[in-house]
Amino acid sequence: FHIDDFACDALTKYYADNLKDGDDVLDICSSWVSHYPKDFKGGSVVGLGMNEYELSQNKQLSSYVVRDLNDEPVFPFEDESFDKVTCVVSVE
Repeated sequence: FHIDDFACDALTKYYADNLKDGDDVLDICSSWVSHYPKDFKGGSVVGLGMNEYELSQNKQLSSYVVRDLNDEPVFPFEDESFDKVTCVVSVE
């Protein structure tokens, strides 16, 4: 992980309190882990990231899109496609 265990636990708890089962979620700058609660049952949970192998290993995603937002800074989704959008430890 890019963050310590305490931060991972706090983040997962935050998601448990704020994500509802059935929510469609976009995980921006996603990777091999999204830190969502293990029992979260999202609707469409889409990862958007640069590393196809890492995205393919993320068991919490229902699908993913490989894109470098530095090269192509446009999201490939219609407006209002998601209920929630997450982005963790990826923006500097």
